[in-house]
Amino acid sequence: MAPKTILICDDDQGTRDTLSAILKGEYRVLAVSSGEAALVLLREDEVNLILLDVRLPGISGFDVLKIVKENYSLVECIIISALNDVETAVQAMKLGAYHYTTKDFDYDQIRSLVRHACERQELNRQVITLSAQVAEQGEREF
Repeated sequence: MAPKTILICDDDQGTRDTLSAILKGEYRVLAVSSGEAALVLLREDEVNLILLDVRLPGISGFDVLKIVKENYSLVECIIISALNDVETAVQAMKLGAYHYTTKDFDYDQIRSLVRHACERQELNRQVITLSAQVAEQGEREF
């Protein structure tokens, strides 16, 4: 099975490099510095998970999250922010983020979050596939 694709969207080069280094052994990692670039990649490539900064030049991370959830519902998003702010975290979760963490993250924590988000995505894919099969089977029996 091909490795899952993780998209890192952060305007800080150091954060992109750190996250890439943490994840590149186990995942296919893509990195961009803006929300607009992330949305272009989503149209062109199959992405499983986005590590998404809140504050980006141009379109905000929250706007990217809204677009992702409306158009790519199976893509999981983990919001990563320099802000340790409850209101920002709550807003991220309300918009459909899988998780919210700050940029002072622990490497093992990031690996664990990414692994669990990818597992959740795979389970959601299986549920959709099985639901379609059950519906199809029901139509044939009817």
